[in-house]
Amino acid sequence: MVPRIYKQFYSQRVVTLEEIKPMFPDEQQARNAVAYLIKNGYARRVKSGLYYLIPFEHRGTEWQPDVLIVGSKVAPKYFYSHAAALTLFGILSTTPPRIPITTLKRFRRFTYRQHIFYPVETRHFFGIRELDYKGITVNVSDMERTFIDCLSRLDLSGGVVGAFRNLSMLGFINYPLLMEYLEKIGKKSAMVRCGFALDFFRDVWEVDKTVVDELKKRAQSGPVYYLDRGIPKGTGKLVKKWNLIIPAAFEDLVGGVGSLP
Repeated sequence: MVPRIYKQFYSQRVVTLEEIKPMFPDEQQARNAVAYLIKNGYARRVKSGLYYLIPFEHRGTEWQPDVLIVGSKVAPKYFYSHAAALTLFGILSTTPPRIPITTLKRFRRFTYRQHIFYPVETRHFFGIRELDYKGITVNVSDMERTFIDCLSRLDLSGGVVGAFRNLSMLGFINYPLLMEYLEKIGKKSAMVRCGFALDFFRDVWEVDKTVVDELKKRAQSGPVYYLDRGIPKGTGKLVKKWNLIIPAAFEDLVGGVGSLP
């Protein structure tokens, strides 16, 4: 007889212990039921409290689910962000080794199939959309939030070169919505980096000049920021228009997708 846990959660492919507990009188019985699933080839453990169900036709094989389906269960409220969002949008052809997941409460990072699930904790839980991914609904940052997040954490987005080349392929940006998000986040550094990027992409995108001008005002009334926190002091180049220090060889490194203001 097929276990009822297997039947109930089969369609979602990945299940947590927290989802299973309400089906039993106490936690130990829930754990015993999970142990039965694993022992009899119905499920495997990803990490403590997180399991994937093996399709009936693949029982007895080394079948494993897609890593982005596994990650959709790491936290009750989450969204894929940064390079992971670019993957789900089809801009990156392969899932990055480090998979950023933005949550309200930080989870402990873990590794599965040589991918590190990396927590990004935030107070700004908005700019999220649902996306059908291989038959499973996952949460991902929308285009505007992805643009902001990638420029705020280049280390999670492919570095300076990877981020700018990939962001150039985003396509349509809703500029009023972008400005709304930047106002909600309230970080001048994010406004400066986004303004610089929009200015850089002005020849390949239909950039709203009023948005660039508004962001430029914010940049010129504040301190100097670094595009990338990893730029060693004294080695970068100042873009005065944006009060932003960029890598000295930025244009050579990111050539072809835009031009410096």
